Amino acid sequence: MKDFIALAFKNVFRNGKRSLTLGINYAIVAFILTALAAFTRGAQENVSSSIVRASAGHITVSGQYAADGRVYNGLLRTADIERIAKQSLGQDATVLKRYLVKSAVYFNGLSKRLSFTGVYSGEDTGFKGQMRFASGGWDEWAADPNGVALPSSVAKYFGLGTGDELVVSARTRFGAFNTGILKVSGIYDTDNYFMGELVLVHYDFLRNLDLAEEDASTTIYIYLASTAGLSAKRDAFAAALTAAGFEVSRPKSDAEAISAVSAASQKYEDDDQMRDRVMPKLSTIDEVLGIVRSIVVAVQGLGALVAAIMLFVIAVSVFINLRMTINERLREIGSMRAMGVEAPTVTGLFVMEGSALAVMAAAAGSVAAALLCLVVRYAIPLPAGGSLAIFLDSGRLALAPNLGDMLLLVAAIGLIAAAFSFFPARRGGRIRPVEALNATF
Repeated sequence: MKDFIALAFKNVFRNGKRSLTLGINYAIVAFILTALAAFTRGAQENVSSSIVRASAGHITVSGQYAADGRVYNGLLRTADIERIAKQSLGQDATVLKRYLVKSAVYFNGLSKRLSFTGVYSGEDTGFKGQMRFASGGWDEWAADPNGVALPSSVAKYFGLGTGDELVVSARTRFGAFNTGILKVSGIYDTDNYFMGELVLVHYDFLRNLDLAEEDASTTIYIYLASTAGLSAKRDAFAAALTAAGFEVSRPKSDAEAISAVSAASQKYEDDDQMRDRVMPKLSTIDEVLGIVRSIVVAVQGLGALVAAIMLFVIAVSVFINLRMTINERLREIGSMRAMGVEAPTVTGLFVMEGSALAVMAAAAGSVAAALLCLVVRYAIPLPAGGSLAIFLDSGRLALAPNLGDMLLLVAAIGLIAAAFSFFPARRGGRIRPVEALNATF
């Protein structure tokens, strides 16, 4: 058997031109599919990481509460929710509450509606490492209770600099308007696409602007050391909240989950039940990323369709190529059969030749794609803005070639080559020695 394997590999490039043409086709398919897999894997990982660092937790608590005959967006009893989260999810869980408000801003005759995110600067420091301050800084913002950190695009729109003051007018939960003064303490840029329009202020400033209760919040973000079994962890958390008197729900769709983690500004409606209650909605990061995964699957599906077409063309080429090879090597087949080599062994020899060519060429194409992906990711910076921004990680395209994906791809191409080599190879193996030798003389 060892001799036949060695012979098969020796014969791979016996007809150099034909083998090179077919090998290039294999390599191109492997190159395209490896690059596509690296892009989709990198995009999914990057989007997930960016969202978690900007606007969602592994579990995000949002919802509504009813008080005095009205239903408001947001949460009450936040201290109880934080305590229950620690008890049910583990003391290593990080629990952060934020206050989100959409408000009009006025400066120098210009106005713009912005989304404000209120955080506790001493606890919620995840934003700090993602901000590159052009002027001012995190410490200046943290030290000023009326401070605001603006993205450079907003500062440019208004012509703002550090030290300037903004008038903020927000519609409170009661329907009336309330105003406040913010002082620009920092102007920043970021590589995180989901932080591109983040206007950062202090939690208490927004809560007071909204005339909210001391224990009110719009959203609570929970970050876990491990997201394994995330749905079960959410269930345990929901059960603990229910036992404490909360009326817990979950998003009915991925779109509702995205809406839940990005909800801002309080509003109220009349309560037809006329009873006070808190109704948290628990969304997991898996649900928030559901639409992203759908887009990735669509891209993968398109890539798979292109690959299927290319592989079909290659399969036809394999079939024709092997038939031509068998016709050219009838004397060799006749000699082997005359020496007692069984038909299945001859068939296996040709199948092995076809598979070896496919595996070697596909491996070369896959490795070349992986190396190019790494070069593009780590050596070629791209502009932070534009349509590619969502796929960028620290200004680099988030490509993530994976050895497992590459091995699976090479194996799949090898199996396809083997399958389409089998039928012409079986025909060659079944030729009787006399027929094979007569055909060559």
